[in-house]
Amino acid sequence: MRGYRSSRGFTLIELVIALVVIAIVAAIAIPAYFGLISNTRAAQAVADLQAMRAAVFLYYGDVGRWPAEAPAGFIPKGTQDNLPKNFVIANRWYTIDYDNWVPLHRQGRAPAGTTTAIGVSVISRDPRLLLRIQSLLKGAKFSRISNTKYTLEIATLNGF
Repeated sequence: MRGYRSSRGFTLIELVIALVVIAIVAAIAIPAYFGLISNTRAAQAVADLQAMRAAVFLYYGDVGRWPAEAPAGFIPKGTQDNLPKNFVIANRWYTIDYDNWVPLHRQGRAPAGTTTAIGVSVISRDPRLLLRIQSLLKGAKFSRISNTKYTLEIATLNGF
């Protein structure tokens, strides 16, 4: 009897169909996963910007002046106690930078012609991450200073 087929195993067509279905699911899931990761990084950067901004405002409220300029990746002196425990100012994807440009304004050397005197910046080599951060900060003054640096304005020379 030739017409009978063994019920063990899969045919080549069944295997190809299963692989095609898996490939379609992967083609949809993998980009969605990387988009989710990118959105999470942007949200974390916004949270870090806002935490630094709050710490700087609290320092201003306590001392009556803005903290002195600090290099990128360093917490400004006097603001550490106002930041969350285990706050990390730099990671693999971005660095937070506190900017006090008041002295530069007085010298006429403010970066990129900005009117920002006090700001908190995010520095990243990933332009898509910077644009996602900008989209999350819709209501705030968030300016592009360079290709890798965007600044959240805290105060201008005229005040808040």
